[in-house]
Amino acid sequence: MKLSNILKSVLLGMTVLSVSACGNGESGKSPASSLPASPAKSSNGAYVPNPTGKPMSEDIKDELESIHKKEAASIPTIKELPAGSNQGKKVLIAYFTWGGRSGDMARYIQQKTGGDIYEIKRDPDYPSGYSDVIKESAHELDAGVIPKVAGTPPDVSKYDVLILGYPCWWFTEPLIVTSFLQGQNTKDKLIVPYMCSFTSPFEVTLPALHAAAPDAKIFTGLTLDKDTDEHPAIDDWLLKAGF
Repeated sequence: MKLSNILKSVLLGMTVLSVSACGNGESGKSPASSLPASPAKSSNGAYVPNPTGKPMSEDIKDELESIHKKEAASIPTIKELPAGSNQGKKVLIAYFTWGGRSGDMARYIQQKTGGDIYEIKRDPDYPSGYSDVIKESAHELDAGVIPKVAGTPPDVSKYDVLILGYPCWWFTEPLIVTSFLQGQNTKDKLIVPYMCSFTSPFEVTLPALHAAAPDAKIFTGLTLDKDTDEHPAIDDWLLKAGF
């Protein structure tokens, strides 16, 4: 089996985090009128990725995705930039990956843009076993853990554009991505995000992304789901983003 096919197979398993691990039934849905009009905040003003009051292990997929889509609707994003407006600018491609797909896409984007590339890692690293990483990532969200970024990340303030890639974990962005952004000065920076998932859309990760980099300008995110023809989709998205 080719390596790319192996990685895609791992991805299909990993995305159970947003499908099977929390269920796919209708019992968790909330009426639209009960959903928040803006992202949920804790008493100290921090964004709350799971405001349902239920643990991630429960069947909350539909409920939580509906909440995040409602939150995302109030967050402005840039839909398109002038052709070539970001060519020649200093670009950082930062990505977090577990199954490998986000990293594959980051390297393809580097070929297209010529930007610097950086892999976001946790200290300690996430478990390599699927069931273990499901439990670990759910625990981070349930317990409000702030994971530590491994090593010394590059200084985003020295770049014009941050292209940011990550998988969808538990219907939001992985908390290690939040940690990476919160440790940076992203004021007025352009963030161009892509998200790898099985079926979840990028919008479910937008509230956490915006909360972690509230002063940044966010370009419309690209969803790379199980049905996406990856390279053509990325080419079109980069073109709209001014590359």
